[in-house]
Amino acid sequence: MYKNKKNIFIAIISFLILTIFIVSGTYYYILDKQKTLLTSIYDSTNKNILKLTDNFLKNKRDATLSIALALAKDNELQKFIINGQYDNFNYKEISQQMRDNTKFKNIWIQIVDKNGNSIYRSWTDKKGDNLLFRKDLKNFIENKTISTSISVALYSMTIKARSPILDKENNFLGAIEVISHFDSIANDLKENNINSIVITDKKYKEVLKLPYTKTFIGDYYIANKNADKDLINYLSNNKIENYLNIDTYIIEKNYLISKYNLFNDKHERLGDIINFVDLNDIDIQIVKSFKIQIIMISVIALIIIFFSFLLYLYSNYLKQLKIQEQKKESILNSQQNIIVITNGIELIDSNQRLYEFFSDTNDLSSFVKKYKCICTSFIDMKDDIYIIEKYYNGKNWAEYILANPTKNFRVAMKNMKNEITHFSIKCSKFKLQELIIVTLTDITQEILQIENNKEKDRILFQQSKIAAISDTLNHIAHQWRQPLSVISTITSGMKLQKELNLLNDITFNESCDSIIDNTNKLSLTIENFTNFFNKEGEITNFQLVESVMNTKNFLHLILKENNIKCSLVYDNDLILNCNKSDFSQAIFNILDNSIHALISNKDINDRFIFIEFKNKILEIKDSANGINEDIISKILEPYFTTKHEAFGVGLGLYIVNEIFVKNLGYKIDIKNVTYTYENKNYTGASFIIDFN
Repeated sequence: MYKNKKNIFIAIISFLILTIFIVSGTYYYILDKQKTLLTSIYDSTNKNILKLTDNFLKNKRDATLSIALALAKDNELQKFIINGQYDNFNYKEISQQMRDNTKFKNIWIQIVDKNGNSIYRSWTDKKGDNLLFRKDLKNFIENKTISTSISVALYSMTIKARSPILDKENNFLGAIEVISHFDSIANDLKENNINSIVITDKKYKEVLKLPYTKTFIGDYYIANKNADKDLINYLSNNKIENYLNIDTYIIEKNYLISKYNLFNDKHERLGDIINFVDLNDIDIQIVKSFKIQIIMISVIALIIIFFSFLLYLYSNYLKQLKIQEQKKESILNSQQNIIVITNGIELIDSNQRLYEFFSDTNDLSSFVKKYKCICTSFIDMKDDIYIIEKYYNGKNWAEYILANPTKNFRVAMKNMKNEITHFSIKCSKFKLQELIIVTLTDITQEILQIENNKEKDRILFQQSKIAAISDTLNHIAHQWRQPLSVISTITSGMKLQKELNLLNDITFNESCDSIIDNTNKLSLTIENFTNFFNKEGEITNFQLVESVMNTKNFLHLILKENNIKCSLVYDNDLILNCNKSDFSQAIFNILDNSIHALISNKDINDRFIFIEFKNKILEIKDSANGINEDIISKILEPYFTTKHEAFGVGLGLYIVNEIFVKNLGYKIDIKNVTYTYENKNYTGASFIIDFN
């Protein structure tokens, strides 16, 4: 009965875990598929918006041209132009009738003479100005051909249709131009749940002397008077250029925002129509139906899996009984290690070492009654290498160890004296069975030794850091002396000149500029110091060549003062992922070692440091006569130094080895090399770090 309850419990837990996986998988699948479907719907919606906009624009041009053609046939119009009776034109009544009886609410009519002068406008008394600055009208005057266009003029960006006015002998008298706006197009789009804002390119701002709508967003003129004020504010508040540069469309603030480009007859961009569609007005029923279908399939799958799993447990029930008998024979020999048999949730059996460790128990029954499973005693050491009682990506702790056989996992448990004992843990599995053999080996002494070594390394690194900071502060103090001396000299001179009334504006300005320049040098020195020692322990991605160059620049004045020529050549760069401060310190230590050797051993005319990075190999060599072959094998050891005690404690090159070899896993080689430079032979130490 107990085992039956256990199997039922396992089935429920397994089903719940599987349910979580299926539900999670279904959720992410729905999200991915929904994104695909929505993208398809939005693409289709955008194409429909562009098609509607294009159709409405074509219809408006055709309608405008029809009006122009009809008005051009008026005999009275021809007579008034021939007789110069321009005051007899009266098209305001026609405009008003169209406003009252059609959807065209703002139709303007303009008469232009054969020289391109405006001799009548229905919407204003202004006339007599020449309009040949407009390319579309100028082309019409030259060709006298019926045409339509979109152009920007004094009053607005509008749709224009022109028809020539001819006398009975077909002599060209001028043109009648019917001008319509974008308001009716915006209204047509509005009937299709599309809000539109017609925007004129900012380069035409100076052309629009008498703007019809008087509405601007910065330098961009809004050409439709019925534009939604909230959307105008929206574009203004969110930087209008972001929307004028849309490639196709964007989804933003519950809107699908699309752009339609407006061009003149020569395909010169005049402006854009920005269309807004509320996402709530887009039919996404197919997405909702898809969600329901997938959820139903997932539920059915879960039901099938659940009953299949129960059937599987039932069919293996007899096998489980046999396993219970065979498990006691699995531990044939007593060992020093703790050996337990578990399923990852409960303890099945163990050797005697377990009860010796947990001395408050003496057999399996008493242990299970008190602890249930050995895993309940695992201590969380806040380290991924230490196993605790939890699920790892759906696997219990024992299954997780089995799935990662190459990893050296550990556990920590407290004995009856409340002392923490560390164990290495290994798992193996019975063939054709669900039980797992767990072996725990006491490694407490090894762990204590490792911790002691870590503490020693920490102290060594700390000492090296202090030494590096001390050297750096000395460099800063050295680099500050000259600028401070210059500033002091300039200010003293200014003060003396002021007392003698000899300080003129030119001298004063030159002195101030020099003070500012030297102050910047001081600031740059501090900035270099800050960059050189970034946050301790911070792992970042950085460029190797850049870091080496920064370290070289940091030592610039020391190199210059000691007449040391330092060059850097490279064929490529490399991105490293480690602590940038540690890396810079290692390069600093190598260069500092070379500088000290050059100052001590070489004439000022033969002091060279060559830095070369090729094929992912960094070589730093000098001309300081090399390192004594008797000690070259010892220079990476801690506290070994050939310098006087005032110049080092023997940690510089040791830290180089620790950082590159032990911490980063790269190869380092130090040797003496002889080479030729400018027809002269030199010998020096070569540090080679292989980053391959």
